[in-house]
Amino acid sequence: MTKPLDFPVALNAFTSFEAAGRHSNFTLAARELGVTQAAVSRQIKALETELKTRLFERGNRAVRLTDEGRKLFDAVTAGLKTIGEAVEDISRAGKAAELTITTTVAMASLWTMPYIASFRAEHPEISIKLVASDAVLDLTEERVDVAIRYGNGDWPHLDSTFLFGVRFFPVCSPSYLSTFPVASTEDLKSARLLHLDGPAASYSEWEWWFASNGVELGRLDPELSFNNYPLLVQAALSGQGVILAWGNVIDDLIASGGLVPMISGYTPANQSYYLVTNRRRAVREEARIFKKWLLAKTAHLR
Repeated sequence: MTKPLDFPVALNAFTSFEAAGRHSNFTLAARELGVTQAAVSRQIKALETELKTRLFERGNRAVRLTDEGRKLFDAVTAGLKTIGEAVEDISRAGKAAELTITTTVAMASLWTMPYIASFRAEHPEISIKLVASDAVLDLTEERVDVAIRYGNGDWPHLDSTFLFGVRFFPVCSPSYLSTFPVASTEDLKSARLLHLDGPAASYSEWEWWFASNGVELGRLDPELSFNNYPLLVQAALSGQGVILAWGNVIDDLIASGGLVPMISGYTPANQSYYLVTNRRRAVREEARIFKKWLLAKTAHLR
C-alpha cells in the first residue's frame, strides 16, 4: 500500500503542476498563480520526489510533460474540473438561474440585444448577464458560459459551433447616396470613406476590400475614423460617409432603409462568428438551452 501524500502540500503541488503542464512553462504558471517561479519549481520537484518519477522534461525556455506527467496531468485536470463544478453548483444552489454571455461591443449593441430580449421573453426563468468587451476574455476566469466570437473557430480549450458567416459591402445613408451616386467600385475611391480603428479594425479595412474587388488604392488619409463599429454605423446613419457593412450583423438597418448599399454584390469574409463554450468545464443547462435556442433562431443565416 502506497504512503498517502500530505494533503495540504499535495493540493498546492497539484495546482502548480496543472498550471505548468497547461502552459508548458513554469514562469507563466507562477504568474497565473501569483507566486514565484521558484515556488512552482519547488512544488513540482516535491511532487516528483514523492511519486519517484520525472513529470517534466526541462528545457531552456519551456518544459514538456513526460508520459507519466501526461497521465497525471489528465487526471489532475479532470479532478480540478470536478471540484470547480461542485463548488459552482453549491454556490448557485437556491439562486435564480443565471447565464453569462460575452461578445464584442459591436455584436452586443447591433446584433445580440434583440435576440437576448426575445430569449428572455421565452425563458423568463433564466437571468442574463451580457458582458460586452473587445478584449478576448478568459471564459474560466470571467466565469462566462457562452461567448460569441469572430474568427476561424479554433481556440485552445474551447468548443466552437458555427453561427453565421459575414459578408462585406459598402453602405451609406439615403441622403449621402443622393449627393454622391456611384456606378462602380472605382467611383467609391472618391467617396468619404469612414474608417474603423482599434481591435476590430482588421475586420473593416478599405484597402483589403478594394484589393479583393480588383481596384488599386493608394495611401488613405481618413477624414473620419472611430474606435468601435457602433460609432462608425452611427456616423453613416447621420450621412457622414460610407462604411463597410457587416452583412448578417446590421441587416436590420438595411432592411429598415436607414442604410443603403452603394453597389451590388458583396465580398465574403475570411472568418465567421461562432458560439463558444469552455471545453474544460461541463456546459451548464442554461447555456445548452440558450445555444439550442439561438441556433434555431439564426438557422436562416446559415
